[in-house]
Amino acid sequence: MGRKGSGVEVRGNSIRIQFTFNGEVLRRTLSVEGKPLPPTAANLKYAHRLAAEIRERIRFGSFSLAEYFPADGDVGQPMTVGTQLDDWLAAQRLEASTSAGYSSAIRFWKAAVCDRRGARLGDRPVRMLKHSDVLTALASRPTLSGKTVNNYVSVLRKAMELAVADKAIPTNPVSAVTRAKHQKPLPDPFSREEAESIVADMTAHYPAPIANYIEFKFFTGLRTSESFGLHWRDVDLAGKHLLVHRAIVRGVEKNNTKTNTARQVILNSRALAALKRQRKHTQMRDAHVFLDPRYGEPWLEERAFRRSYWEPTLRRLGMRYRPPYNTRHTYATMMLMAGMTPAFCAKQLGHSVEMFLRTYAKWIDGGQNALEMGRLEAALSPDGQQTQPGKIK
Repeated sequence: MGRKGSGVEVRGNSIRIQFTFNGEVLRRTLSVEGKPLPPTAANLKYAHRLAAEIRERIRFGSFSLAEYFPADGDVGQPMTVGTQLDDWLAAQRLEASTSAGYSSAIRFWKAAVCDRRGARLGDRPVRMLKHSDVLTALASRPTLSGKTVNNYVSVLRKAMELAVADKAIPTNPVSAVTRAKHQKPLPDPFSREEAESIVADMTAHYPAPIANYIEFKFFTGLRTSESFGLHWRDVDLAGKHLLVHRAIVRGVEKNNTKTNTARQVILNSRALAALKRQRKHTQMRDAHVFLDPRYGEPWLEERAFRRSYWEPTLRRLGMRYRPPYNTRHTYATMMLMAGMTPAFCAKQLGHSVEMFLRTYAKWIDGGQNALEMGRLEAALSPDGQQTQPGKIK
């Protein structure tokens, strides 16, 4: 008989080892060329070493039943980080755009090098994943932005949270990974003169629906996905407003916006004029207000518009490049410089007031800066008279 608690026992003319794997007690008879291994002193010593080795590999998550007992096939192959990520993604209910972002993160983790030997993180058994493996993988791509790093780590953390919930691992090795620092870039709007130049250039070079579209964008601030998804039945020309509650994202039409909140946008004269000109082009042809004029089909993604119309226009004008999304920032700053209240502006754009104030603080404060500094200079002046900023008596 084997030593008590060793996991080795003699059964007649054979040796059997016992171990617990994935919560199940397994017993396997050792054999050579299909015949039981006889319980000689040497074979028993070998069996004890083998049992200890199996327990150690189970402990570190690297044990494969098929490796030690080929008759079991691939049963008991260790769960790797890559397979856990795939299983986590399959368990999510996601929209196409979100799924694409998560898939990009998963591709990164599967391919990322996590040690000096060049091992891939995706091949690492889940039970062997360490905090340092994650840091090494991130260090292998130093050009990733802080925002991208945080997005990627969030996906891995959630996948490992599922492994903990499934009791595949005791703790989450990603939970202590700190968020990368990153500064959100400030809005980079076009000036009113630049916006007018873009509208005029597109009017001169492209079919009328393109100029109508870009003028509408500049003077409503709709997100690209919202403008692509806008239907005529959501437009009230007589009432001078429209309802935003649809979007087209990555070619998929959705009955909700980015914030999952419908909003009413009041139309100014420029947006209203663009829509009235657009009526003859699409109102009788399709539900969508704006179509790709090359094919008469709804716009499915911004890239087609950007490459065919937007980028050539900015090149012709010799204008510094900014993406079409910045038409939204342009409208926001137009409203603020016209003296409109932040609360009204935020409602038009579908922001919370807090988000709007945080994003556009520079333009909200700009008009008051000289006045406020003047008050300070007056207080600093020896005779109590207000002086110009920068000219202290």
